[in-house]
Amino acid sequence: MPFETITIIRLCGVAGIFGALTMGLGDLLYNHIPGSKQTLYEKMSAFPQKRLVTAGILGLIGSWLYFFSVFHVYYAFLSVGKLFALAMALSFALVAIAYGVGHASYFAIGVAAKIAHDNQLDVTSVGKSGEALFSKIVLITYVPVAVFSLPTMYGVISGRSAYPIWMFIFLPIVPYLLRPIILKTLRGRVHELVRDSYDNFVLLLYFFVSTLVLWNI
Repeated sequence: MPFETITIIRLCGVAGIFGALTMGLGDLLYNHIPGSKQTLYEKMSAFPQKRLVTAGILGLIGSWLYFFSVFHVYYAFLSVGKLFALAMALSFALVAIAYGVGHASYFAIGVAAKIAHDNQLDVTSVGKSGEALFSKIVLITYVPVAVFSLPTMYGVISGRSAYPIWMFIFLPIVPYLLRPIILKTLRGRVHELVRDSYDNFVLLLYFFVSTLVLWNI
């Protein structure tokens, strides 16, 4: 494979890793307080505005990095077929965009909760509109997630992709389905961090292993 192509695969894999770290940090800034038993609204209502703004900006940067990682996904499945690889890349691109929009809706929830807190209003009821938007985004995003998840599983298990067959364990759909089991095995601060940014933890795992596997393809 040409050096230029290998370089793109490597750089875009690294982009996926940093996208997961950046977006994950943004999630934690939105909803994580060590050891807290408060609801999401209660936690966000007490955050300073700077923290919410920083979380929103990290979401934008993270979604950009995820978008660049689309090329890594494309090359990983190119050996299955160009149309197959293009479909997988486009579906993941849609997921990356949805992550960014969903992250922005969390900012709306945080601002609403903070305004309610500052004006001694019911924090939970004020944040319902932002939560409704986020829930709808999640439902819509299930479509490209399904388009990405099932065919990629086929591509890996069939042995036609650039991945070894054991890589199916690290495809995002597997740790998503194993979420309860994985969280039960974790304890303390690690459990809290992974729980509060699980989606990005899953993609971090995928891109980290994928980048290592395809580094010298």
